[in-house]
Amino acid sequence: MTAEERRVGHRPHLDPAGTVRLRAGGGEQAERSQLAVRRFHEAAADPAPFVPAADAAILQQLATAPVRSLGRLLYASNAVFLLELDAPDPAVAGQPMRAVYKPARGERPLWDFPRHTLHLRERAAYLLSAALGAEVVPPTALRDGPHGPGSVQLYVHGAEGPLDGAATRDLERQLRRVAAFDVLANNADRKRAHLLLDRDAHLWGIDNALTFLPYPRQRTVLIALGGGTLGPDEEGRVRRLRDGAVRGALRASLRRLLSRVEVDAFEGRLDELAEHPWYPRLDDWDGRPFEWW
Repeated sequence: MTAEERRVGHRPHLDPAGTVRLRAGGGEQAERSQLAVRRFHEAAADPAPFVPAADAAILQQLATAPVRSLGRLLYASNAVFLLELDAPDPAVAGQPMRAVYKPARGERPLWDFPRHTLHLRERAAYLLSAALGAEVVPPTALRDGPHGPGSVQLYVHGAEGPLDGAATRDLERQLRRVAAFDVLANNADRKRAHLLLDRDAHLWGIDNALTFLPYPRQRTVLIALGGGTLGPDEEGRVRRLRDGAVRGALRASLRRLLSRVEVDAFEGRLDELAEHPWYPRLDDWDGRPFEWW
C-alpha cells in the first residue's frame, strides 16, 4: 500500500476490500425486467448532446440504416449477430457498414446483473467514453433489430500487420487509457480478447455489457496496473468530466439506461478517482476475469 493510500484510506466506490457486496436482485431485479422496454425506447431517442460530431452520423446509420444481411457470431456467451447495413463503412472505403448486434432476448441470465439490461449497459459504456473524450468504446446505438431491441456497435476492422516501433510504444499509453475508463465503468469483464487494435493502431475496448454495478466488481486483464497512478492525460480527462458541464448531461443520459443507484455509484467512482487518481488494487484471483489470458 502506498503512502497516499494509507493517508486517504479506503475508497468505497473503487476499492473492493472491506466493501459489502449486494446482489442486484430483489425489487431492483423486478424493476429492471418491467422497465426494460421503456428504458430502451427512452434511451434510443436520447440525443446525447455531448457525443462527438464525428460519431453522430455513424450512430444515426447504426440505428436506422436498412439491414442487408445478418450472421450469427459463434462462441459468445450471449446471442450476438453481425449486421451488414445499407450504409458506407466510415473507416474502409468501398465497404458496407457492419455492426455487432446484441438483442436483449439473447442475453443469458446472470445472478449479479438485472435481466435484459446488458444491451443498455453497452450503450452506457459508449456514452461514458464519449463524455470523457477517451475514444475507448466504438460508436454504439440502440436499435429494434431483426431479433428485437438491442445494442448495435460499429464493427472494428482489425490491424492487418505488425506494429511499427512508434505504435508499439504508444500501446502502453492506450492500455492505461482503457484501464482508467474501466475503473469508472466498473468493468467486471475486461478480457484480453475484448481489446482490439484497428488499422490505425487505435486501441478499442469492446464487450462492455458487464459494467456499472453499484458496488466494486472490477475484473481486468490489466490487473497489474493496480496501485499505480493515472497518467496526466487520464487524470485530466477524469477531472474535466467531474468538474465540467458535460457531467450533468451524461447523468441524464445514464438515468435513461441505468437505475438511480447505479448512476449514483458511477458518480461516486468519478469523484473518488478524480480526488485520488490511482488504479484500484485488485485481488490476484477475484480481480481477473474468466478466460483473462
